[in-house]
Amino acid sequence: MATITINERTIKGKSLMEFLRKFEGEGFIEIEKEPTASLLEAIEEVKSGNTKECKDRKEFFNKFRQKGNV
Repeated sequence: MATITINERTIKGKSLMEFLRKFEGEGFIEIEKEPTASLLEAIEEVKSGNTKECKDRKEFFNKFRQKGNV
């Protein structure tokens, strides 16, 4: 068994993944999607209660700008 990391954000990476997906289910290749580090961090923030409630998009961006001093 081998593990290969492919950057699916590149043209070549997307093309390779498209090719490999054609063979899924044939018993010799298994494609697992792992969450990115930033997604795992965001999940932990939500679990710990570190969230903000906003009534609309405008309020969200105002809070976002305040946090970043923008």
